[in-house]
This record gives sequence, C-alpha cells and structure tokens, in this order.
Amino acid sequence: HAASASASSTTCASCKKSLPPTSYNRNQLSKPPGKARCRICVEAAVKDEATASREARLAKIEDAKRAVADAERSGDVAAKLAAESRLSALEAEVVTGLKPVALGKGRGGRWRSGRSGRGRR
Repeated sequence: HAASASASSTTCASCKKSLPPTSYNRNQLSKPPGKARCRICVEAAVKDEATASREARLAKIEDAKRAVADAERSGDVAAKLAAESRLSALEAEVVTGLKPVALGKGRGGRWRSGRSGRGRR
C-alpha cells in the first residue's frame, strides 16, 4: 500500500537490487525512495550491530579487569572498590542485558521528603 501500484519493484538502499515489494517490511516500504532496505539487508544490519555491541561490551570488561589489576597493585582501597564495582556492573549487564542504574545522583526525585502534594499529611 505504501508503494504505488505502478511500481512493481523497489530498489534496496543497501544492496541496490531491484526487488518486489514482498521482499520489504511495511515500515521499509513507507520510507522515501532510495531509503528502503530489503529484509535480508535489514536482518544483516541488525546482526552486525548486535555483534559490534557485544564486542564493545567485552572490550569494556577487559579494560575494567585491567583497571582492577592496576588498583590492586596501587594498594588504594577506594580505587580497588571503584574498579571492582565497575567490573561487576559490566559483567551483570552482559548476563542480564540490563544497564546499571546510578543511585543517589541528581536533585531529589519522586520520593523526596518535605514536598507538598498528594498523599498523607
């Protein structure tokens, strides 16, 4: 429906092949001419992005392990704690897929006491 009825094929922006509309997802067909990518190219891009993201996370973990080793050699307890905490957060992110949440930053929040508003008084 997004492609006009007279256009029997659309050219993929990645592989440059002229393909029938059935080779595209609906959201790709709704893009302007020259921007649509076929299903195969979209899937390849998603896979490449996931691989690059995983490699970047693993590189961060290796950097964090080196930082832990450096902190242990320095003997600074605070630096060691900070380095171990960062390493733990990065490893947990790989296992759970959830990013760590920094607590105690910013001004107040939802649960800040002393504010007027709804609730018990």
